Amino acid sequence: MRDAVINEPSVNAAVDCQQLCLSFGSLRALDHADLRIVRGRILALVGENGAGKSTLVRVIAGELTPDEGMVEVNGTVALVRQQLSIAADLTVLENIVFGAEHARGRNMLGAGLRGIDWCERRRRIVEFMDQTGLNVPLDRPAGTLAPGLQQRAELLGALLRGADILLLDEPTTYLAPDEVDGLFTIIRGLAKAGVSTVFISHKLREVVAHCDEVVVLRKGRSVARFERKPFDLSVIGQSMTGVGTLTSKPKAVESSPARFEGDGQTRLVAAHGSLQVAAGEIVGIAGVAGNGQDELLATLAGVDSDERYQPVLFDGADMTAATNWERRRRGLRLIPSNVKAAGSAVSASLVDTVLTAMVPDRFRNKWGFVRRQFAEEATQKLIEEAGVVASGPHQLAGELSGGNLQRLVVARELDGASVLVAHEPTRGVDFAASMAIRDRLKRFAAEGGAVLLLTSDLEELIELSDRAHVLYDHELGPSWPRGDLSIERLGELMGGLSAGSKMLGGS
Repeated sequence: MRDAVINEPSVNAAVDCQQLCLSFGSLRALDHADLRIVRGRILALVGENGAGKSTLVRVIAGELTPDEGMVEVNGTVALVRQQLSIAADLTVLENIVFGAEHARGRNMLGAGLRGIDWCERRRRIVEFMDQTGLNVPLDRPAGTLAPGLQQRAELLGALLRGADILLLDEPTTYLAPDEVDGLFTIIRGLAKAGVSTVFISHKLREVVAHCDEVVVLRKGRSVARFERKPFDLSVIGQSMTGVGTLTSKPKAVESSPARFEGDGQTRLVAAHGSLQVAAGEIVGIAGVAGNGQDELLATLAGVDSDERYQPVLFDGADMTAATNWERRRRGLRLIPSNVKAAGSAVSASLVDTVLTAMVPDRFRNKWGFVRRQFAEEATQKLIEEAGVVASGPHQLAGELSGGNLQRLVVARELDGASVLVAHEPTRGVDFAASMAIRDRLKRFAAEGGAVLLLTSDLEELIELSDRAHVLYDHELGPSWPRGDLSIERLGELMGGLSAGSKMLGGS
């Protein structure tokens, strides 16, 4: 095995990676991968979950050392991770500034030996927020923010540090359409100044709309590079999977059976009756992160209490005071927006990740003890059915890619559910997995399940939802049928436009 080499790149290249290999135990994360990033270009790095995208950018950032190959870097690197790295006890302002206090260049956040001029830093950050539309509450402790606002804070920090090389791992997950456009306006301006950007995303439409070139990773290898527009989504998708052209929509699902019509069909009621979800129905909620999604979900799950979203009724029974355990026993399941932070334990095995959410009765013997072998077999079945790339049920959850862990948690929560509250259920998963999860939610509803879907992916919301609300400033707007929805209209409502009834055809 030859040693990895890290040195200065060739002229015109901000980063040049050649024949990179990196393994984690028996798992080959990178397998002779190549990547060349030209100065002033926006490069999209795409691939299925577990293809090695996050591993590759972590090598470029210097966080991981490859087993073999060469890495050439010329410039200052800023990495915004898919899994956020916010210091929870510091304010948002402190999170943005710290790490940039010695930065030099375009934004001059550094203060040298004079210390940090907090008034000046605040002024520059507020000015930059106005330019980008990436607004965050600077004086709040970062740990109290919703994941979407934390992501915006990390983006602001990376952009303000004046890095020459930006590595953005799923940066638009929580952003509204206008915020995505604002982000790429800034990135495009930086590109004109010579900044190179690597954009990792499973949102292929954003990739083809905003990026200059596309590199496809598959099973740790660089298998395709597309350098000229217009890009063909189907060709990119085929390169990602290697098994043929992907369709843009999952197969059609029949409408809910007639047996779910009539009295008693409403399964979930909340927010003083303004939120209702019936058996066989998918109800969507759109909204920019930080407008009440986390509080609504915590209230529904029984882990917190917010009077704005109470009382909570399940099958007509008042569950407002019920514990999370009691609600889960009744069939209420939750897919959190960040499965690594709230839906799993990175130090636990996959079988324990399945068991800790709730130990089903079928996993216990007559004395109440867990039948470990049975649980392991059930977990292996979930792994296979969900298409999770894993060595087996004993692998640690923290060793999975974000998308593979998402697949496992979705499969776990659907098992035994009658009401599913799904917050960003396709976050971080590849195109094929996103289609599979969407199809699974449709089938769950068609089989009589009730789904409450909170997502920042407006195309997903419109495709899946029978009707939808907009959540703005912790207030739930009226319900609109799918036929009255569009991305443009939802985006305006998410921004607080009050004339929603006129736009959506209401009275």
